[in-house]
Amino acid sequence: MNDYQTQDQGGLQYLYPEAGDEAPRKGAKVQLLTIGGVHTTGPWDNSGFYLGWLPLPRRNREKEKLINQRKDSTTHGKRV
Repeated sequence: MNDYQTQDQGGLQYLYPEAGDEAPRKGAKVQLLTIGGVHTTGPWDNSGFYLGWLPLPRRNREKEKLINQRKDSTTHGKRV
């Protein structure tokens, strides 16, 4: 069993600019795959240190609000 999880059905895959995929916008914060296989976050550069990149995931503020409302109702308005 792997110690990581991927989206098996049509999930995101790294984009590899050196293999012909598009590069991220200059200076944009993205998820990065280093030559050592480490996943990190930052701006892409062409130094050769990065193999691939992914866009950052979007937050779902409506679901976050729902979660916070549920927490508030179970703690009687007190933050834990």
